[in-house]
Amino acid sequence: MIQEISPKQYHVEYRTDRTPAEQSFLILGSGKGILVKECGEAFHLPHFSDFTAAGVPLETLGASSRYLFAIDDDWFFLVPRECIPDELLSTGYHFESPFGFRDHEPRWEGFAGETASQFWRFYDTRKFCGRCGQPMVHSDTERAMVCRNCGRIEYPKINPAIIVAVTDGDRILLTRYATNANHYRKKALIAGYVEVGEDPVDTVRREVFEETGLHVKNIKPYKIQPWSFTDAMMIAYTAELDGSDRITLQRSELCEAAFYDRKDVPYNPSTASIGNELQQAFRRGEF
Repeated sequence: MIQEISPKQYHVEYRTDRTPAEQSFLILGSGKGILVKECGEAFHLPHFSDFTAAGVPLETLGASSRYLFAIDDDWFFLVPRECIPDELLSTGYHFESPFGFRDHEPRWEGFAGETASQFWRFYDTRKFCGRCGQPMVHSDTERAMVCRNCGRIEYPKINPAIIVAVTDGDRILLTRYATNANHYRKKALIAGYVEVGEDPVDTVRREVFEETGLHVKNIKPYKIQPWSFTDAMMIAYTAELDGSDRITLQRSELCEAAFYDRKDVPYNPSTASIGNELQQAFRRGEF
């Protein structure tokens, strides 16, 4: 999965005592994605040195930067868009969609890029208080935005969601998303967000029934994956079909759903998502 970057380690402790060095990673976000430096047909996250070499003082960049996280000894800082002159971005750089980091190599940099995109979205959408409309400021003690007018505190948004491999002996339920609901066009598992007050196991039952009309039993936890692409925390399960295998499709969510024999599960070498990990594990006969 994308967060599995061993032997490197991700450190997300909130720190206010770190300032960028020349070789620190510079994170610049926009509605199009995260800024990357073009390297032939590949791309990489830029360093502060890429811009100090072009004449932007490190002190200027550092004064407005915000420390996000570290991977081993590499530090990542978010920098406001106005700190980088437009002319420096006209050639050799582009804004990469978070999904462009999904299978990026090296894996740790792909994880850094998609994780940074979640931080950027949080700060970009919490500039003003949702209660009183006043400007929000950064907390001095934790990763949060605070309204000094009414006291409201906003934390990074993490949406709990389930994903489930529904099996029937040597068959597994595979679906494809409706084109108006999701850009992902490959075979997928049933997934959905946990509702307020809902136990994730009940979410499994509800989502499977809503999207396919099927009932499930023997619901077992598998793994958990942070999924920054959609600000989600994916809670994965396996489950067995309970009763009829007749599918009633929820066409607002899915364009197809069917049971596939183990040998017919499409091979997909991507190791980014927990959903594909489940599919490939089933294909190999691991459950």
